[in-house]
Amino acid sequence: MLSDLINTSGWTHEQWLAACILVFAVLSVAVVLRQLLKLFRMTKKTSYQPNLRPLRRRQIKVKTEAVDQDE
Repeated sequence: MLSDLINTSGWTHEQWLAACILVFAVLSVAVVLRQLLKLFRMTKKTSYQPNLRPLRRRQIKVKTEAVDQDE
C-alpha cells in the first residue's frame, strides 16, 4: 500500500495539483504557527524596551547639560 503512494509515475495532472496544494497548505500552516510562537515568546519578555531614538535622547541630554553649565 505504501509503495502505491510512493510510486508517482501513474499520477494524473489533478493528483499532482492536489498534492502540490496540500504541500503548500501544510507549509503555510507551519509558517503561521512559527510566527505565532515567536510572537508569544516575545510578549512574555517583560524587560523589553525598544531603543527607537537613541540619537535624539543623546541630543536632549547634551542640551540639558549645556543649559545647566550656562546657569
